[in-house]
Amino acid sequence: MEHKKTFEFIEKEVDSHVIPTLMEYIKVDNLSVNFDPEWATNGKHEKAAEILLKWALSQNVKGLKGEVLKIEGISPLVHLEIEANGGQENILMYGHFDKQPHFQGWLEGTGPCNPKIIGDLLYGRGGADDGYAIFASLLSIKALQQFGLKHGKVNIIIEGSEESGSPHLFQYVDLLKDKIGSPDMLVCMDSGCKDYERLWITTSLRGMVMKDVTIQCLDDCCHSGLGGGQGPDSFNVLRTLLDRIDDSKTGTVIDDFQVKIPDSKYVEAENVAKILGNGFCLVKLHEGVSYTTNDLPELYLRGTWKANLTVVGQTGLPNHSKAGNLLRDKTSVRLSMRLPPTKNPKDAGKRLTEILLKDPPYNSKITVEDKSEGQGLYVENLSDKLKKSLENSSIQLWGKNSQEFGEGGSIPFLNGFAQKFPNAQLLVLGVLGPGSNAHAANETLHIPYMKKVITVLTHAVYEFNN
Repeated sequence: MEHKKTFEFIEKEVDSHVIPTLMEYIKVDNLSVNFDPEWATNGKHEKAAEILLKWALSQNVKGLKGEVLKIEGISPLVHLEIEANGGQENILMYGHFDKQPHFQGWLEGTGPCNPKIIGDLLYGRGGADDGYAIFASLLSIKALQQFGLKHGKVNIIIEGSEESGSPHLFQYVDLLKDKIGSPDMLVCMDSGCKDYERLWITTSLRGMVMKDVTIQCLDDCCHSGLGGGQGPDSFNVLRTLLDRIDDSKTGTVIDDFQVKIPDSKYVEAENVAKILGNGFCLVKLHEGVSYTTNDLPELYLRGTWKANLTVVGQTGLPNHSKAGNLLRDKTSVRLSMRLPPTKNPKDAGKRLTEILLKDPPYNSKITVEDKSEGQGLYVENLSDKLKKSLENSSIQLWGKNSQEFGEGGSIPFLNGFAQKFPNAQLLVLGVLGPGSNAHAANETLHIPYMKKVITVLTHAVYEFNN
């Protein structure tokens, strides 16, 4: 099987009918269930799912069956099942079709539901995250059939609740358990890459816990000239509580939420820093602002294997331009803590609550409400056969070695898959690279990189079966 011929086939397929269908899908504003209170009645999820299913069924893939499944009260799921064609391996491929909110600031002529190609980039919400996944998954099998090559049994599931934490996914996985069986390989196309110059393979993702914390010190607000210095300031109490969790000078989270980092990850950090310099860090700093450290391997590990705490929202502080001289009665914040991939989020969440509630300053009334949690992922044992296939594909398609890396974000369902199918190889790839702006304005899909990733997947599936 030659990479050049595979790529030429994939490129023709993508240009002729994948991109046009993907653009039709982008036009549907099917926000995930947490962001659209009318998702269950407005039919947008069903519309997006039907666009994807219609395309899949038109591809003349031998042995393909497909349907949109709908369990009452939860978002739909696209299920494709492909009979084995001489191969023995059982493969489960995953993607999602629900989308993040729109946000403002899109380039003129583009928009979250107004897809447009500029250069190599397709602008629009959901193209790279993760609408392309069904096209990538099915095309990999279509290509094998086109070249007369064997493949095993394949199930493709495209869910509708990933951007809300996948609360509906495993009900469908359980419903399909007889068809899915026991996969030998799980493929997830929902990750990213650090540049578009080589193949990037995701081997870890951080977990997370989120809490809402309220500190109440007064029954009513009062004039700061009358109460300041006598009654406690709820914001100052919050500062005291947060100092229990991370060092306000360095941002370092206490050891309670850390783990022993595998030695291989220190090597990975050195390799990524050597390849990209500080280019692996995609945060856009304001002019003159520095990173949290100038040690690049350490900076990499802080974003992939170390816990960090972020205050992501607040209630109680008025707009500064309209704020009067008041000692406010209470302050509420939402805390998001990213956890090392192997840290148990339930244990971490319990410990976080204990620390926040213990010995409240001034005997303030502190309440902590659990919001969400997610387990991280650490892929330790990619088979030699799969590693060899991925490395060869990277060299053939980019002329450079592949590189494993850790994502700083979370895809909580992957750990659920790993636990449900413990004997399966877990292959996590993605196209969310520099400038892709997932979840933000100007989300883009890098079309040339997508074509190569689909080619990689095609060869990985074939070589995994042989």
